[in-house]
Amino acid sequence: MQINVTFRHMDHSDELKEYINDRFARLKKYSDAPMNVNVVLTVEKFRKTAEVVITGDGIRAAAKQEHDDLRAAIDLVLDKIERQLKKFREKVKSRRSSGQGGGQPSVAYGRESETTDDSDQVILIQKIDPKPMSIEEAADQLQINGKGFLAFINADTNRVNVIYWRKDGGLGLLEP
Repeated sequence: MQINVTFRHMDHSDELKEYINDRFARLKKYSDAPMNVNVVLTVEKFRKTAEVVITGDGIRAAAKQEHDDLRAAIDLVLDKIERQLKKFREKVKSRRSSGQGGGQPSVAYGRESETTDDSDQVILIQKIDPKPMSIEEAADQLQINGKGFLAFINADTNRVNVIYWRKDGGLGLLEP
């Protein structure tokens, strides 16, 4: 998690920056992916404002809080952000559980019975992030991970390729 702190109309304070890093460290539990946390602290006459925007991994949360004390404003805005992240996490959990029937993914690559009803077939959709590599590296990765296929970006052509195990035990390559 990367925390960026901006001070407006006030002097830079390492003490406040360390306080923010300590307090916002507890937000790591809401996402395993990297998150960017932008904190803007503003002082205008008697108003002290803390504004936070969090982005990353499909998450976007923003909150703003004014208070007489800047640390209290930071704590209040942190509570708002934490509520938003909890709500987002619960929404994602409910979507997963309602979409898959109890949260347990079902995988069927073909028909399990000889009926002609299409409702027996369940398809699991997995999103992959193909990595650029050579064909030889992809073949090595396929042998290491032991799966049936590997999608990758061919480093020579910059196009998505798929390498797979053929029935005769050899390797096959699909190029678009």
